[in-house]
Amino acid sequence: MKSNFSNKDEIRKIERIFQGSWAQIILLLFFCIFLFMLGIGRWDLWDPDEPRYAEVAREMVDRRDWVLMHLNGKVYGDKPPLFFWMIGLSSYLWGGFTSFAVRFPPALFGTLTVLLTYFIGKNLYSSRTGFLSSLILATSFEFAYLSTRGNIDSTLTFFTTASIHCFLTWYPHKEMEKTERNPLSGFKFFGFYIGMALATLTKGPVGFILPLLVSLIYLGIQKDWNGIKRMRLIPGMIMFLIIVLLWYIPAVYSGGRAYFQETLFKHTVDAYARGWTHVQPFYYYFLNFPANFLPWTLFIPGVVAFTLSKRKEGIGKEFLFLLVWFVSIFLFFSLSKGKRAIYLLPLYPAVSIMVGNFWNNYISNARWDSTKGIQISLPIYLLAFLLIITGIASFLIPIIANFSIDPHTSRLSGAILKEARAGANYLSYVSYESYLPFLVVILSLGILLPIAHRLMHRSTVFLLIVLTVGITFFYSTRFIFPKIDPYKSARFLSQEIRQAMKPGDKLGMYRGFAIGPYNFYTGIVPIVDIRSEDEMVTFFRSKERVFCLIQHHEYEKLKEKELGIPLYIINKRLVGSKDILLVSNQ
Repeated sequence: MKSNFSNKDEIRKIERIFQGSWAQIILLLFFCIFLFMLGIGRWDLWDPDEPRYAEVAREMVDRRDWVLMHLNGKVYGDKPPLFFWMIGLSSYLWGGFTSFAVRFPPALFGTLTVLLTYFIGKNLYSSRTGFLSSLILATSFEFAYLSTRGNIDSTLTFFTTASIHCFLTWYPHKEMEKTERNPLSGFKFFGFYIGMALATLTKGPVGFILPLLVSLIYLGIQKDWNGIKRMRLIPGMIMFLIIVLLWYIPAVYSGGRAYFQETLFKHTVDAYARGWTHVQPFYYYFLNFPANFLPWTLFIPGVVAFTLSKRKEGIGKEFLFLLVWFVSIFLFFSLSKGKRAIYLLPLYPAVSIMVGNFWNNYISNARWDSTKGIQISLPIYLLAFLLIITGIASFLIPIIANFSIDPHTSRLSGAILKEARAGANYLSYVSYESYLPFLVVILSLGILLPIAHRLMHRSTVFLLIVLTVGITFFYSTRFIFPKIDPYKSARFLSQEIRQAMKPGDKLGMYRGFAIGPYNFYTGIVPIVDIRSEDEMVTFFRSKERVFCLIQHHEYEKLKEKELGIPLYIINKRLVGSKDILLVSNQ
């Protein structure tokens, strides 16, 4: 009896907290500002993407060329311009190309995607489901991380989600008589194509493929052929093309045939079919996604079991749509040769709503029976166990790290640092004073979680999980990341390069380097991209003084071959997992 009373009391509490759309939206807004925006300028832009994208935007602003992007002084055809326009605008708003200015657009669009997820969850199920789903999305590790980095994918995810949201607001009004009487329904649906166009201007053809794929597959499964007709594909795609071609035609006119071939084939068709970069096996995402959607991955088996337990009633159209959204995007990227974890971000709102609806059923259902209990109990206990292990590890790892590298020096004393030791080296920069609060919080939450579950405080369990991720992520971005910044950032080596060079000197980079970070932090454009030994010999036999960045193992190879060129070591520093030497010919 006590248990039932406690659970009913919990339901009343959570209903009071979660009632009122404006209250929910304001809570989500403040939570995202706290999680994604506060302090994101406290550490530098890190490879591989952040400084490169920042440099493209800066060269765009410096050249006053808002049509054709450039990197290292050369035409940049890898991505469309919308994201770089936003970074450029952000630089005007926030006083230059600072870390905060570069990360502000992803943080903003990450926040807007969380709010969109709320509206979609509310449309499909209820406002409480929307609220829970939004918190789940905001506290999934990969989504939160990419919303605080200068990456394109949170912006892409917003526009693809906005497009899908427009489809959902249109679809319930698809009947002829309702559509004719309500012009707003048609207006909303054209937002579907506008969202696709803006997504395409953000990251290329994938921006229109994903929403179109989700909607057409869903209507096909429903055998709603009339719905497909009423999508007005021809006028919609004309609108889409007009928006995209307003940029693309001037860009091709300026960039010429080479730019057309690069953007249309190399970075789209060729990248998908052949995977000339980031090549991974088909099963890559089956291993990668569960880790990146933590801690909520642990509840996906419960979602599946709960859905199957209601199979006699039939799978609801709401869940079917979310399933199509998730599976179609998952398989689309699994079939691509080139794969990165960030590519899956557009499916995160769908899986968040699935898990959010599962939690809503658990919180509101006082008669959740014992057979279903394992669907929620097992992941909660597993999560508590992982938190306790993490707390213990946070105490032991700095001890191990202190034996592997001297945290107070930037000079190298041995051979190339192995990638496997990188994590320990990062943490060697963090003192116990920084770790202690994190350790206490993680251990405390790991202990409180199973206790709250045993006492049947269901809403408290959910909020504890959100709090755990929120505190962990906030602490990492505000304290851990700034501490390891000297190890990760190219800024420190770039400052040393500027001090060593004089006006008229040239800088080159030999093999295996991303040039963008050093363009950005040295301000040198162009940097000579040296890709072969012959080019290196020619560069170093210059009568002028030249400098070159080279990895330690490449330097050893050149010395062994005795190419007859002077290679004087000026400086050396560890940047990420690379042993980098600055060498000169004089």
